[in-house]
Amino acid sequence: MSDNQSDVTYCNARNKGNGDTLEKRDPAPEHAGDGYCSRMTDGGRCRMHGRSGGAPVKHGLHSALRDDLREYVEHAANMDAPGDLKGELAVLRGLLYDFLDGKEQLDEAGVKSAHKLLSELRKTSDTIHQQMMREAPTQKEVRRFTEQVGQILREYVPDEKRADALRELDRLTEGKGSL
Repeated sequence: MSDNQSDVTYCNARNKGNGDTLEKRDPAPEHAGDGYCSRMTDGGRCRMHGRSGGAPVKHGLHSALRDDLREYVEHAANMDAPGDLKGELAVLRGLLYDFLDGKEQLDEAGVKSAHKLLSELRKTSDTIHQQMMREAPTQKEVRRFTEQVGQILREYVPDEKRADALRELDRLTEGKGSL
């Protein structure tokens, strides 16, 4: 603490319980009044309101990110059917794009955060792929279906058109399965 009175500033952070009722004040040579911290410092906030060893300065970044995340999730929830992870994938992509937007260089924590988001993106897209593959017919099912359609064509299509219909069915299935 300096002996020179002109170098002394008041913290002027809002005291607990006055969060939304009082406007934010910067550290200043004058005390802001009741409801504000009256600790004197050499400049900036006191140790209780953001100086080293104290609580960090509140900047609203996390609440803004939380609002963005809520918006992404609500948008995804309104678009998708239950069990459809495409909305979740869009949320993760949006978060990653927003995180990386305008950042020329990332520190170690930023790289770790981006890697974690990418990992979640990979997991979600892999789960979507697995769901799609479960719904897709297997080669065996496609072959059985084309054979059954071929049988129906042989039974109900006149002889003069049957060979053309069978060739067309074989072409559509790219020659898979025997007719």
